[in-house]
Order: sequence, then structure tokens, then C-alpha cells
Amino acid sequence: MTAILYESEEWSAYALRDSLCALGEEAFLVNMEKEIPYEVLKDCDLVISRIFASAQFRGHLRSLGKMEELHAFLKEHGITMVNSYQAHLYEISKELSAKVLKKHGICVPEVYGTFYKEEVYRLPLSYPLIVKPDCGGRTNETYIIQNEQELADTVPKLPDIKMIAEEYLEPVYGYLTRIELIGGECRLIVKRSVTENGLSAYRFGSVYEHYDDCRESIRKTAVRAMELLDIEMGSMDIIENESGFYIIDINAVSNVSQDNTEMFQFDLMKEMAEYIAKKYRNLCS
Repeated sequence: MTAILYESEEWSAYALRDSLCALGEEAFLVNMEKEIPYEVLKDCDLVISRIFASAQFRGHLRSLGKMEELHAFLKEHGITMVNSYQAHLYEISKELSAKVLKKHGICVPEVYGTFYKEEVYRLPLSYPLIVKPDCGGRTNETYIIQNEQELADTVPKLPDIKMIAEEYLEPVYGYLTRIELIGGECRLIVKRSVTENGLSAYRFGSVYEHYDDCRESIRKTAVRAMELLDIEMGSMDIIENESGFYIIDINAVSNVSQDNTEMFQFDLMKEMAEYIAKKYRNLCS
């Protein structure tokens, strides 16, 4: 039996459950904003985490706060979680994931540090830079800052949460490379255009196109990065430029909307379900 942890009432969580059930697996959803059904979880062989770093922007701090306790319970009862709790820690800290990748020789933007509001002035900054939530996603509260005056204008707008300041890398080709990985394989690679505000996101109107001729060196580095972060199913954003390429964001919980599935003619939730079902059967054999 497989439990799917979720906190966001989105299509993807239900689609993953339905895809697993269609494969003959017994799967059910666990809303982490409610009481955790530990007695039911004892009977599970596998737990799937769909707890997003962006949960805090929906007011779902309970879901984030309960993960450590849940991890201890699963470890005590020998229940596997995909992705792992370590992967969850990378999901909720951009600083942590960047440090690990850099330590292993993978190119990432320079991290100037994390801060709360006025603390940013204590950091050794270079411009241009980008500030965003250390635990966040979907380009919430993300700002490109060109100089000291722009920083001074931006700081009052920042939320009262832990932020991260990083080197800004210009997407000179006009797109970000988005890679979806499952089980150590690059399953979908697309180009996502940069919009007028300098950011790249579906909600800003970015245009997507398949990127079938993505360099082999990028593919191999993407796989290695996920292995280092213990992420079995996830995604990443990459900026390519004349000097090479840089991983600018890692997601241990990859998301997709129903129209994305139609757009790419690729059902990410179904592909994840097939990978999970294979792992589940191996655990029970």
C-alpha cells in the first residue's frame, strides 16, 4: 500500500494517485494539513512526498513542520519514502542544495548568503543579483536587482521569511532549460522562455518548446546532481551561456498542470506512477 503526502489541492496529487491505482496499486492521499494517520501509515510499504517548498505561501506551515516527525516515524517502522527526507531538506533550502552541488564541482550561482529583510546589507553582495525565498518556488517573491538603489527599494517589499541572495546569471539565449528526471533518467527536457520581467515561469506567460538536442554534458550533470541530492523524481532549471551552464534551481517535488500534460504530450504523473509501481513491487517481492 502506498501513501501520497500532499498539502496543495492540485490536480497533480490526485492524478498521481489515480495513475497508481490504474496500475493495480493500492494508493491513497494523506493531507498533511490535517492529523497524520499514523496507524494507517504503519501498513504502508511506500510513502510518496508531495510537500512543496512553496507550501508556506499557501499558509501550509503545518505540512512543512510535520515532516521531521513523520520521517522519524517512517524510519522507526522501516517504511521507505520517495523522495527521501534528505531530498526534502534540499527542497526546502536553496542554499543547502547549492552548497552541496558546488562542493561536488557542479556549477551553480554564487550564493552570497541567507537573510531576513534588513540583514541583507550585512552580506558581501555583487550586482546584479537575485533574491528569492530560501524555501520557496514558482518564482514567488523573486526579484532581480541591478544596483544598491534597487536593493533599497526592494527590501521593504520582501516578506518576513528567510531569503537567499545569489549571483544573477543572465539567460543570454532567452530561455531556461527545464529538465524532469525520474529514476536517474532525463525524461523531459524543454526550453522555457524568459519574459519581460527577466524571469521565466508558466504563470508569467513563458513559452515552452521541446529541447531534444540538449547537450549530453547537461544531461549527465543533471543526473549526477539528482544522485548527489538523493532525488529520485524531481526537476531542475538550468541557465546556459557562452562559458557553460549553471543549475539555478532544484525541485525535489516536481509539479505539472493538466494543460502542461497536453502541451508536451507527456504525462509526468503517469511516468512517475510507473516508476513508483515498479519500486513498490520490488519492495513487496
